[in-house]
Amino acid sequence: MRLSTVEKFLLIAQHPIKGKFIISDMYMNYGIIGAILLDMSLEDKVIVENDKLILKNRVNADNQINSEVSIMISNSEKPRKIKYWIAKLARKSRKYKWTILSELVSKNFIRIEDKTFLGIIPYKRSYLIDNSARDNLIQQIRRNILFRQELSNENVVILGLIEACKMHKIITSDRDELKTIMKELKQIMKESPIADTVDKTIKQVQAAIIGAIVASTVTTAAGNSH
Repeated sequence: MRLSTVEKFLLIAQHPIKGKFIISDMYMNYGIIGAILLDMSLEDKVIVENDKLILKNRVNADNQINSEVSIMISNSEKPRKIKYWIAKLARKSRKYKWTILSELVSKNFIRIEDKTFLGIIPYKRSYLIDNSARDNLIQQIRRNILFRQELSNENVVILGLIEACKMHKIITSDRDELKTIMKELKQIMKESPIADTVDKTIKQVQAAIIGAIVASTVTTAAGNSH
């Protein structure tokens, strides 16, 4: 069954046992939006021109999130940089996350449980139904990085998100292998073994995610100092 970039991203980030994600909310929020834009780039719906995100084609209405994002880009008064869209769309990342998780429920990858805090405040938790899909994705990523196998556009965009969102420890817990993976991954992204347009988008998304996280960290630190 074919999975989108953002679906793969959420599966990889999902804790294998607990009903939570392994990466922080900050990386999750920006990573989801980055993955959505990368999916749209792979589908040739958006391109990067002069560092600006340009809508090429309206996304089919059967994809709720991509349709919403494409309408927002189309309605913008002028072309804007990817970092602008990542910052703006990150405000909707929680809503998008649960929409995508619901799609993964329909595909039998996860289940969602409704819970309450103190018996009053409702919240949700997502759990893997079967770890095999996540395990297979992680093993594929290891092969991509360590053996340079199957470096298709679809696989490389996931590598770009792993690098941007600092998800290296999800791939391995071995310290020596982790160092190798981090080194090899940087080299793969530097060599850009994929189409130029998608490569530009990946690099812009990476830079925007990192920039947004740095800005958020600085703002939080400044607030805590008062």
